[in-house]
Amino acid sequence: MKPNELNLGLVGSGGDGVMAAGEIIVTASAREGLNCIMLKSFGPQIRGGESACKIRITSRRCSVQADDLDVLVVFNWSDYRRFGAELTLLPHGVVLEDGEEGDPEPERPFIGSPPHAIYRIPLTRIAREAAGTTLARNMAVIGAICGLADLPEQSHLDSIRNLFERKGEKIVEANFKAFEMGRDFIRNNIKRKEKIRLVRPSVKADPRVVMTGNDSVAYGAMLAGCRFFAGYPITPSSEIMEWLSVFMPKFGGEMIQTEDEIAALSMVLGASLVGRKAMTATSGPGLSLMNELIGLASIAEIPCVIVDVQRAGPSTGIPTKSEQSDLMAAVFGGHGDSPRVVMAPTDVSDCLDVMREAFYVSEKYQIPVIVLSDGSIGQRKAAFAEPDISIVRSWERAHPPVDLDPAEYRRFLFTETGVSPMSIPGVDRMIYRAAGIEHNEFGAPTSEFEMHQRMNEKRYRKLGFIAEEVCFMRHYGPEDAPVGVLAWGSSKGAVREAVENLLDEGYPVKAVVPQVLFPLNTEKLKKLLGPLKKLLVVEMSYSGQFLNLLKTQMDLPEGTVHYGRSGARYLGIHEIMDQVRRLF
Repeated sequence: MKPNELNLGLVGSGGDGVMAAGEIIVTASAREGLNCIMLKSFGPQIRGGESACKIRITSRRCSVQADDLDVLVVFNWSDYRRFGAELTLLPHGVVLEDGEEGDPEPERPFIGSPPHAIYRIPLTRIAREAAGTTLARNMAVIGAICGLADLPEQSHLDSIRNLFERKGEKIVEANFKAFEMGRDFIRNNIKRKEKIRLVRPSVKADPRVVMTGNDSVAYGAMLAGCRFFAGYPITPSSEIMEWLSVFMPKFGGEMIQTEDEIAALSMVLGASLVGRKAMTATSGPGLSLMNELIGLASIAEIPCVIVDVQRAGPSTGIPTKSEQSDLMAAVFGGHGDSPRVVMAPTDVSDCLDVMREAFYVSEKYQIPVIVLSDGSIGQRKAAFAEPDISIVRSWERAHPPVDLDPAEYRRFLFTETGVSPMSIPGVDRMIYRAAGIEHNEFGAPTSEFEMHQRMNEKRYRKLGFIAEEVCFMRHYGPEDAPVGVLAWGSSKGAVREAVENLLDEGYPVKAVVPQVLFPLNTEKLKKLLGPLKKLLVVEMSYSGQFLNLLKTQMDLPEGTVHYGRSGARYLGIHEIMDQVRRLF
């Protein structure tokens, strides 16, 4: 193993406490200033059932979960079968399983390399002796991992206390005891633990913030001034609504759970029409239902932010697995010519920044903005440096002059930027008609070709100014590298680490990741891609939606190669490295 990195995997059934154990480990590591990422996996059931998580802990910067594990904890081997492809071991990897010495050997359906060693720990017996219940098996596991890999004990005990403190001191002490018995069992019975020892930095770094991508989306929206949310729960976006249901009312906002996604976006548009910064969140099937209302927001020029946490589709697809296959639906979904903006965060901390930009663009340009996250970002828990919450590009909508004769107010006035003054009904004196029907500058319905043409030109004119102003792109590696990788969204993590590893091996390669996908600043992207002899376009879409979207907006360099595949399995670092090596 790398001395400054530890990769863990846990798998079990509902009630085993897989996620609780993972979150305690992540929180404790963040307290020590370590970087960590926890990726959750669930079965397709609505609640309960099998689950697994992968945790990466390191003193280095990390952008994505590791491909393979140092330690795998199996509470139940039947559950391992469902996640085995995601929980493969490194050659030196070890397995911790529940059992007593002398018990019959269970069937162990390993996928990939066999383990270096299997350590059987009496988790059930320890839990019963310490806490009087098998529910404390996960605390015994945390203790065992701390004993095995030399993780900081006090931080873990503090995290356990935080989790159980509201249940009383007796419960806290019982779980402490399970932790200590698990740790002591390893110390007294396992002799080769030095092979998986995590070497921590001598200087303790600043503590990190720990949150999921969905939490970060909600937090970023609040910082941007969002005070109205309406939504319908759908995996893997539901945590956004859950977070806002707690915090939105505390800051004078409203959170409403609607009967479906159509009602949700309808309410958002109504709230925005009367001056509230408003948003909704959904996943692929919900975005499809919202298409007609996105068109309404486009023609009536109503600001709104729609977050789509993508999952594997189409239809119900694989709701608990991630994919990048809603891109075309986000950019072109709906009927008629309906301009919108599409942005994509690349990791958990990025969700916060992209949401702040999404509200800025939506309010300034009076246009719907779709933020494309995905399940691997939304349900990933990561530790990162405390963000600067003062960075908000606030923008008040362009209002009509207060001394303007209301009879002369033109809500859809033709302007150079396409942005017209927008009054607030019930607040301002200016009244206008806002509807989905085509209209003239006053908002009066029209079916004339000339006016429809001019209004389309006005609405689409905004996109050029948006592409010019909000065009942030991340790039890694030397600017003059002859080989490059172009990716978007959650693919960035694997691509970035692959490029960094390849540079260490001597391959001259760089990566470019745009975060505003539509409208794309093609001039800036061409400049970044200009020196390339070969380009690899990477995405998690079987039909190559990102590649096709790029082709609609610009000419790609000669020698462009595409690597796209279905989701439901995350892109791996070595998977990308293999694809890039083929270009040399």
